[in-house]
Amino acid sequence: MVSGANASYYKFLFIFLVVAYTIERGMKTGMTIAIGSSAIILSLDLFLYNLKGVNPYFQSDIALAAMYIVIAWILGYYSKLEREHIEELKRYVNIDGLTGVYNHRYFHEALKAECEMGQKKKWPLSLIMLDIDYFKIYNDVYGHQQGDEILKQVALIIKEKFLESDHVCRYGGDEFAVVLPKTDRDAAIQSADNLRKYIADYDFPGRELLPDRSFTVSIGVAELLDENDTALELINRADAALYRAKFFKRNRVELYASIFDQFNSLKSASGAGMTSVKSLITVINSRDSYTYNHTERVVLYCQVFADYIGMDSNDKMLLIYGAYLHDIGKINVSKSTLISDRPLSTEEWEEMKRHPRDSSEIIRQMDGLGAIVDIVLQHHEKFDGTGYPEGLKGEEIHPLARILTLADSFDAMTAGRPYQNCRSYEEAFSEIRRCSGTHFDPDLTEPFIAAINKSI
Repeated sequence: MVSGANASYYKFLFIFLVVAYTIERGMKTGMTIAIGSSAIILSLDLFLYNLKGVNPYFQSDIALAAMYIVIAWILGYYSKLEREHIEELKRYVNIDGLTGVYNHRYFHEALKAECEMGQKKKWPLSLIMLDIDYFKIYNDVYGHQQGDEILKQVALIIKEKFLESDHVCRYGGDEFAVVLPKTDRDAAIQSADNLRKYIADYDFPGRELLPDRSFTVSIGVAELLDENDTALELINRADAALYRAKFFKRNRVELYASIFDQFNSLKSASGAGMTSVKSLITVINSRDSYTYNHTERVVLYCQVFADYIGMDSNDKMLLIYGAYLHDIGKINVSKSTLISDRPLSTEEWEEMKRHPRDSSEIIRQMDGLGAIVDIVLQHHEKFDGTGYPEGLKGEEIHPLARILTLADSFDAMTAGRPYQNCRSYEEAFSEIRRCSGTHFDPDLTEPFIAAINKSI
C-alpha cells in the first residue's frame, strides 16, 4: 500500500511468504497463503483501478497469482514426499528388522517418555519383560532360520494381545518388552498371564521336541512407583521378576517384590529398626548394585532350599531375614573395594572380611532381630574351621548359617564378578561337591544341589 497499492512493483514479495510457509507447514498451509495473497493483489486491482478499458494490473497479476498457487503446490508436494521419507526413515530406525515390532533403541526412548508422562499425570505405568523358554534348544535342533520364524510369530502374537497405545518391543535376542501406559500392576499381570497361556497352547512347529512338549515363556512384571522412580530402575525390577520366573521352572508370571516388601511381615521388629535397615539397604544399592542383586538371589536360593526340605516356618523366616541382611555390614567397606574390577589386594581383602562382624553388630542394635545375629555373623565360617571371623568348626556353626554359606557361595560362583569368571550351574555343583566336608556341611550339599536342580 505504501509503494503504490495496485500499481506497486513489490507484489512479488508475497512469494517469500508462500515459499516459507509451504516448506515449514506443508501444502495445505502453503496453498492457503497463496490463495490469500492472490485474493489481496487481485482485489486491489479491481477496486482501486478506476480508468476505462482493460485493467493492465489485473491482467499481469493473474499470472502472478497463478504462479503463487503453482509454487505452493509443487513445493507442498515435494515437502510432503520429504516428510514421508523422514517418517519412513524413523520407522526403520525404530523398528526391529526381523520381528516388525519396536527395537531396543525405541524401547528406552518410549519408556522414558511414558515414565515422565505417568509421573506428571499421576497415571499408572507397568512394564512386562518376556523371555522365550528353551529357545537355545530349539535353535540348536532346528537351526537359526526356523528360530527366526518363531521369533516373528511370537512378536505377532504379542502385538495382537495388546493395545495400539502399548509399546511392544524386542529387547534383544529372544527377549521382548511391553510398555503399558495407564495400566496398573494387577491389569498387567492379568494381561501377561493371558499371553503366557495363549503361547503355551499355540501350535508352534517343532514344539514336541521341547520340554513339556510346548513353547512357553517366562514373564516379569513391575510397576512405576512414585515421582522419584526412573525408567532404569523399572527395567531392573522387571528384569529381576523375569529372572525369578525363569528360576522357578519357567512358564510363569512373576511380579517384582522388593526386599522392603519382605520385611512388612516382621512384626517383632520396631518400626524405627526397619526404617534403619531399609535406609542401609538403599545406600548399599546406590554404592554397589552387585551386592544388592546378589542379596536378592541368595534369598531366592534360601527360599528354594527351605521349601525343598520342608523347613519349619519359623526357621525359614529366620533364614530368609538372615539372607537379606548378611551383607549389610558392607556399608562400612570403601566403595573402591566394593566395585573393584580386579582381584582384591591383601589390605582390601582384610577390609572385606570385616563385613560379617559389622553386619551382626548393626543387627544386634535393632529390636526383634536378635535371633539372626549368629546366622549373619557366621555365614563365612567353613565346616573344617578355616573360615572367618571366628574360625568355628562343624556343629559350632549355626545350622541356618551353614545353609546361608551354601547359597552365598553358589551365587558368588554362578553370578561372577569382573575379576572372576562366571561358572555354569554344573561347574558350581561340582565345586560344592569337591568342598563338601571342608567348606560346606556334607549333610547339606546334596539336598541343596537337588533343590536347585528341581527349581531350574
